[in-house]
Amino acid sequence: MNVADDRKTALDYLKANRVTFPIILDTSPAARRAMAQYEALPDLGADPMTYIIGRDGKILDAWFGYDSRRTQAALDKLGL
Repeated sequence: MNVADDRKTALDYLKANRVTFPIILDTSPAARRAMAQYEALPDLGADPMTYIIGRDGKILDAWFGYDSRRTQAALDKLGL
């Protein structure tokens, strides 16, 4: 979920980095307030947060930050 960038900036980044997974772009005040609660976690930078969600809608794995190896391992586990 991106609550910081304008649409063009976000789309340019996604295209340049060949991102194929869905992204939620919402810069509304309500979305920013919702995300602010995670940024306030002590000793954790919660931006970005990574979630792996199965086809059934259940969260299979989640972590703070981005880890390409962990992401790939989770996707491999799903057969993707």
